[in-house]
Amino acid sequence: MPLTDDDVRRLGRRLRDLVEPLAANVYFAPECHQAYQRLGFGGSSGERDGLHLPDGPAYFTSRGACLGQVPGEVVAAAFGVFNPAVVVPCVTFGWQVTTRDAVLAARQDGATASLRRILGAEPPGLARATELLRRAADAATGEGRHLFSGLRSLGFPGDPLGDLWRACDLVREHRGDSHVCAWVAAGLDPVEIGLLTELWWRLPMRTYVFTRGWSPEQVDAAAARLEARGLLAGSAFTPAGEAFRGDVEAATDRQERGIVEAVADDADELFGLLEPWARAVVEAHGYPGDPSAITRP
Repeated sequence: MPLTDDDVRRLGRRLRDLVEPLAANVYFAPECHQAYQRLGFGGSSGERDGLHLPDGPAYFTSRGACLGQVPGEVVAAAFGVFNPAVVVPCVTFGWQVTTRDAVLAARQDGATASLRRILGAEPPGLARATELLRRAADAATGEGRHLFSGLRSLGFPGDPLGDLWRACDLVREHRGDSHVCAWVAAGLDPVEIGLLTELWWRLPMRTYVFTRGWSPEQVDAAAARLEARGLLAGSAFTPAGEAFRGDVEAATDRQERGIVEAVADDADELFGLLEPWARAVVEAHGYPGDPSAITRP
């Protein structure tokens, strides 16, 4: 029986929540920070609640390197939500101290070493989880999805944990790319989607958006635009605004149908394998928290 839109939403969002800590541990892993520091970056930018925060130039350069040794303007466009005035000098610095191949190798080695420290060399079910996630990634399409397509071009590391991480990252970046497609098509700019997402995640307005490099003046101007569109009233959604942000997420969900359909028959098995690993990463301070706690079901 074909999956309904509700099935795709439910399964797709659960998959998102479980691959997120496994894929994005790369941004907080001490092993990665140390590898980048050996290349000439600054190492971790600091520690918060046991979490080792990334260095800006290392983050933008390493994550964007799957696109090639491209300028910061291209990286900012692909990431979507960051202020280009912050991204461009970070990437310019990055290409002064390293090369694409070197930073990709550091990223891969650090991510794999971190997962090995947290999960062990070969946690039970590793090969099966990787098989299912690779099936999901193979079912996805690349049009309009720059980071996903860049990652796909790299292939798989050939290491059991490295292959799991790459498969998680492919699924993660595909949804991220789809989300950018959705909010751009809805007529939003990066600051506006940041403000709406804060409320969607039930965070106070004008908090998370500043982590993306926007100034108070830019944030205030975006809030005024959203109020003029009837989407915000002060620091809260209007009913129309909440429905509008929900439509953006639903448009993202629909673009993930191919991935969800590829693993739907084995979803319970896959989720059962991923859940304890994702929890272990969070408990080891490898990711800020449980994504399902801040996102809507």
